[in-house]
Amino acid sequence: MSKEVAPTGSLSSGEHLAIGALSGIFELLCQQPLLYIKNCIQQNHPISFRPSVLYRGVGIMSASMAPVTGVQFAVDGTLSSYLYKTNNVTPSDATRIGTAAFAGACSSFLSSPAELVMTLQQRTGHSLVQTTSDVIQKHGFTRLFVGIPLTMTREIVWCASFLALGTVLSEKLHDGLPGTFGDRNTASISQRTATSLIGSVGAGLVAVFATQPVDTVKTIVQGKGLEATPASAVAEFRTLFNGGGIKALYKGTIPRGVRLVGAVFILSETKKFLEDQAYKLKGLRK
Repeated sequence: MSKEVAPTGSLSSGEHLAIGALSGIFELLCQQPLLYIKNCIQQNHPISFRPSVLYRGVGIMSASMAPVTGVQFAVDGTLSSYLYKTNNVTPSDATRIGTAAFAGACSSFLSSPAELVMTLQQRTGHSLVQTTSDVIQKHGFTRLFVGIPLTMTREIVWCASFLALGTVLSEKLHDGLPGTFGDRNTASISQRTATSLIGSVGAGLVAVFATQPVDTVKTIVQGKGLEATPASAVAEFRTLFNGGGIKALYKGTIPRGVRLVGAVFILSETKKFLEDQAYKLKGLRK
């Protein structure tokens, strides 16, 4: 496991963006089947385990994931660097979580249209180009942004979790239980792995339970993106709740929960590894 890099000011915004893009694509390729299964459960569609179906829509998600996670990493890294240089002190845990949340809000303008197209692809089986063209020709460019308030809410919580909360929880374990997990600087690989896994599980669970109802409604709203009238998030929420109570709002929790916990770990560790390699290439670390 790589050691956590202290201030991020030695890496440029472009370097943070590249690290985020690579990390996001790697995580998506690992976990696209779980995303497909989650969407099917939420929309009451049958599940196929054929690889061609499990990875349907992965093209646009890969194309969108690179800039989305790139923006998340770049905004978070640049803002954290600015705060460090301005105050000459490492940002507090609350500040780190806040900057990560802001990065999530910024990235939602990219991720929301991509997720709408992917969701429609999975329903219709059409290509990326055809699906995007259908939406724009029938309802205009703005229809691609249906559900963006829901996406933004989810991304704020998600980025706060994987960019900051998971690491904060891991650090708390090192600080609070050094006899078990070692301290931040001298912990063994196994101790770092343990704290990273525990932090990832904790942050992932926070993200999934805080945002699952929002994500469920978002998926349904975006899945109706080709209908004449845009679906109402409030109306869909009421329909779900009246039909099945809180249980209906948490449809797909298991596959999404597994994916988010895995994503926190994969993204966090890939980020640490790539940042470490970037520092070495720049001669800032041996």
